[in-house]
Amino acid sequence: MDRLVAVHGIGLVEADTPIVYADDPGLLRGDGVFEAWLLAAGQPVLLPAHLDRLHRSALSLELALPELDALRTFVLDVAAAWPRDVEAVQRLVCTRGRVGTGRPTIFTTVEPVPHWTSINRQRGLRLVTGTVGFPVQERATAPWLLGGVKSLSYAVHTASQRWAANRGAQEMLWLSSDGYALECPSFNLVWIRSSTMFTVPSWSGIIAGTTAGALITQAPALGLASDEALVTPEELARADGVWLTGSLSGILAATELDGRPLTRSPLLAEARRLIGYPGS
Repeated sequence: MDRLVAVHGIGLVEADTPIVYADDPGLLRGDGVFEAWLLAAGQPVLLPAHLDRLHRSALSLELALPELDALRTFVLDVAAAWPRDVEAVQRLVCTRGRVGTGRPTIFTTVEPVPHWTSINRQRGLRLVTGTVGFPVQERATAPWLLGGVKSLSYAVHTASQRWAANRGAQEMLWLSSDGYALECPSFNLVWIRSSTMFTVPSWSGIIAGTTAGALITQAPALGLASDEALVTPEELARADGVWLTGSLSGILAATELDGRPLTRSPLLAEARRLIGYPGS
């Protein structure tokens, strides 16, 4: 089985069925929201956290969606049709819908996890830094910048990843214009320093990571305290470990930052085990 596609209110459809209309603002302007999560042994990983974040993102866009219970039933029914022994990614996409209808278009897809996910779990990721162009405080007072919203508008994300790839890295680490590390296009930033696990505060406008949130709750089991902080690239270079967290990959080691090697934490394998993600 290569792929499943289902439309809310209809159910499973052929994978090549047209779903989005040409006048849908989700297609024309990226006006919509989405979530993606891992299917492990047929079970969606951290589904409640993903649906809660979808709800928050939709509120920010003033996008009316069905009740979360209905969306949960929808995605679980589709997940049940996927082979339990095939690790997969499930996406839930919600667009504004056809102009004038007032009804969102909602669909979900399931497909095998990309092959590069396993490779990245083993080798980690090299990072280069790049600016987002505004100070770290800016998105806290400018809701139109959609800080923390997981929208369909990913052109900047993919452009950042292409720029990084052209420089021999796998991801860009976004910096505020005043020099603080924020997040990557596809990952949240976690680092360890002086027996404390740190994440970037959500008021900075980063997307609050479901995997990062689950990891932070396990800090005591790793013998670590937890906290939020702003951090510079220079400080990350002196950290006892730098991790990148994402819904599909789980926890990855950041191995290099702007050509400078980063310390690898020996706690990575145990951290993966605690939150239920594979390591290879």
